[in-house]
Amino acid sequence: MKLSVSFKNLKAAVSVMGPEEKGLFNLAYQETSIEKLDLELAIGKDVELKDVDVDSGLLSYKGRNVSLYIKANGTSARFHIADCKTLQSMRANGRFERYVVTNDTSGEFVVSSSYGETKAKLKVCQNCLRQLNYKGCNTGTPISSVVQQFDMAEFFATYSSFFPHLPSRKAETAETGYTEDWAKVSSHYRVEKNFECEQCNVNLRSNRSLLHVHHISGVKSNNKASNLKALCIDCHSKQPMHSHMALSHSERQLINQLRQAQGLLGDLSGWQEIFDYSDPGIHGVLHACKQFGTTLPEVAFYIADSFGDITAKVELAWPKHKFGIAISSNDIEDANSEGWHVVTANDFLADYRSQAGNLRW
Repeated sequence: MKLSVSFKNLKAAVSVMGPEEKGLFNLAYQETSIEKLDLELAIGKDVELKDVDVDSGLLSYKGRNVSLYIKANGTSARFHIADCKTLQSMRANGRFERYVVTNDTSGEFVVSSSYGETKAKLKVCQNCLRQLNYKGCNTGTPISSVVQQFDMAEFFATYSSFFPHLPSRKAETAETGYTEDWAKVSSHYRVEKNFECEQCNVNLRSNRSLLHVHHISGVKSNNKASNLKALCIDCHSKQPMHSHMALSHSERQLINQLRQAQGLLGDLSGWQEIFDYSDPGIHGVLHACKQFGTTLPEVAFYIADSFGDITAKVELAWPKHKFGIAISSNDIEDANSEGWHVVTANDFLADYRSQAGNLRW
């Protein structure tokens, strides 16, 4: 089949962007394929419990964020998203049911029934939610509402910084709804806004791919200026109906690195600002800290070695206590080697009452 490809809109967008130097562009065919493991996880893969990685407190299979359930339990099964006390008990007691892991975000699971295998909507395990203090379910938010409104795509995106392999969009959901001239419209709008996020004010002229143009109403065919807003990918992912947007740890760290360099993180004066600028994967920690009245942490704090070189980047820090929360194991190790006490979000939440209590002054 002959393919006809037009780059008219792309060239127009490049013209509007006004690059300092135009590069060369060559179109070459390159065959790509979805890894076999991703195909298996999309439909559910039988595994042994010992093969599921729980080091981060979340459930991971070969670098992919997954949920886990027991197919034989039928429609009464609960699916797990964290290494909760239920799974810990199963491992301790040597239970060897037929576990299934999946990264499907539809909320439907293949279970066994008297009629054979069927798809069913299952409820999330409440112990898992409490393990993560997800949306503050331990510290103020009624857990019943968290269970009722739980969305798998939102959950995976919330913790995307913890996993090297991000979930990808399915082909059937890939239709964009954008107008044909969207590339030109969005490029022109970003130029007009000087490549600056209209929410957090970070300037992304040096990292233009990290700036998106958001449709405020959600109607992607409405390109009126009053319906557009230039947003960095972090702010964009936190907009209503955009909780499915998964960002890597490096992307979130880079955004905060730029904010830090531009003086945007130096005077965060309240909890809401801390939530707005921090990685959503550590919001469970923030809910606990807010509930227990800790002093405000610093977001995206850099720890230097004796030579003044940055050795570790932590998501949250209480410099007075030399205490912090980090996602990267390398950052944790490097920070602790400099005399800090930096832990994972999971370790903090395992004993958050005493941990938070020590940070009140």
